[in-house]
Amino acid sequence: MMNRSLMEVIDYFTSDKKDHWLAEIQKSDWGVGKYLYELLRDQKLKELCGGSTKVLLLVDNGELLSFCTYAKQDDVREPSLTPWVGFVYTFPKHRGKRRMGKLLEYAYALAKNDGHKHIYISTCETGLYEKYGYNFWKLMKDVGGEDSRIYRTDIVTMDYSNVLGSMVHGTIDRPLGSVHPGNPEMIYPINYGYVDGVFAGDGAEQDVYIFGTDQPITTFSGKVIGVYHRLNDSEDKWIVSLDGKNVCADVIRNSISFQEQFFMGELYV
Repeated sequence: MMNRSLMEVIDYFTSDKKDHWLAEIQKSDWGVGKYLYELLRDQKLKELCGGSTKVLLLVDNGELLSFCTYAKQDDVREPSLTPWVGFVYTFPKHRGKRRMGKLLEYAYALAKNDGHKHIYISTCETGLYEKYGYNFWKLMKDVGGEDSRIYRTDIVTMDYSNVLGSMVHGTIDRPLGSVHPGNPEMIYPINYGYVDGVFAGDGAEQDVYIFGTDQPITTFSGKVIGVYHRLNDSEDKWIVSLDGKNVCADVIRNSISFQEQFFMGELYV
């Protein structure tokens, strides 16, 4: 059975364990990661990237999985372009699980809260950030005069007013306690199914997470109390309450994280 993750994103600068996280960053096998370590050690990162810079750390029980910066500036100095995600790194044993996506999701939420319309990444990579909803924008020169590929994603606000509060009926094809057909280590902690006759962006019937019972069921009728919008996928997930009662957003996020940890998204309630 898959262990429930205790992953969370924290900011290095507000952590009370800076020495620990600095030592973890130093373990990076990437030259730029070593450079970030030196900037933090010498307290020069904010001087370089801006006073509001955050170093986002994806951690799990004291272990550092992945890190990146969220800053006003990066290695392309164009004042009209901000904010930037930079120094993006995932430790080797955690790669292939889209851990980076949880950092990019967090940075997206910060940018949205700050009122930005876009968020940028400067990189030499191709075919990587496309997986996380970013699109190649254009080539620009970095501070060293080298070409850098600039990726950008739009900050959007979805309108689910026609969905939230509606009553729906459907079928449970993956009941609580069942095994994911493509991942035998994933056990469904809640009922998961689809709305009969309603089709989603991927062309299949609309998927739903069911709240309001701790028993496996085969069909459902309930009220849509939330929508989990995947930022890097074509389908949303509806949150359905059998008794029509609202569920705390944090409870929803924690309950669906067994599957949504592999995607970027935001919850609308």
